[in-house]
Amino acid sequence: MARASDGRKRTRKGGAPPSEPAAPEGWTAHEEDLAPPSGRRLSLPSSGLAADILALADAGGLEPASSPALPAPEARAEAIPRAHNISFFATPLREERKAVEATEHLATFFLAREEYGVDVRLVQEIIRVSEITPVPRAPGFIKGVINLRGRIIPVVDLKRKLKLGDVEERARQSRIVVVKVRERLVGLLVDGASQVLKVPVSIIEPAPEEVVEIDANFIRGVAKMDRRLIILMDLPKVLALELRDAVEAGGA
Repeated sequence: MARASDGRKRTRKGGAPPSEPAAPEGWTAHEEDLAPPSGRRLSLPSSGLAADILALADAGGLEPASSPALPAPEARAEAIPRAHNISFFATPLREERKAVEATEHLATFFLAREEYGVDVRLVQEIIRVSEITPVPRAPGFIKGVINLRGRIIPVVDLKRKLKLGDVEERARQSRIVVVKVRERLVGLLVDGASQVLKVPVSIIEPAPEEVVEIDANFIRGVAKMDRRLIILMDLPKVLALELRDAVEAGGA
């Protein structure tokens, strides 16, 4: 077995100095026990006796441990990320507000190059123009009736009804919009179907006089979208006469 170093002998024979009591053999020093007076931390070996390590420290045999310098308190305060409550909640709140924003679901169609919209819940279907059977002594805007899967329904030339001219029923783009108003099915002959879309209520305004060519009582507003105006039609008012006649005929 190797003999202990001279420092170790001195510690055992002469006794430890008053300020440094001898450490038991086999005892390993802890880092805080070896901290030099200057406050610098030392890079300790993986094992060894406390007396040997202290002797090496006194002789300058241990290198100071390399550790990153701590920033000033002001710099540390700035490095800590601050809580941005506004930005954290802003996006979810905007999305939630957008999700609950009131909208109208419309089915749109064309009459005389103007786009009109009705509540999509009133629209049963949109079909191509089929054979229309004329009805004797019917008003001029009643084109006749069609057989829709076994049901006979009247067809209204909506363009003539609104005094905008006549729909060319043989035209390629012409369509019949089948609507259900007050439990009655009515076919609306139009120049062409457009689309189904959702329109925010916030962009719907009263109809300006310069874009209304029909009875203002039939219009409930205008949706102003990008480069387009959609005239919102009040179908119950437009078809009030037809619905009344249908009820009277049913009662008779």
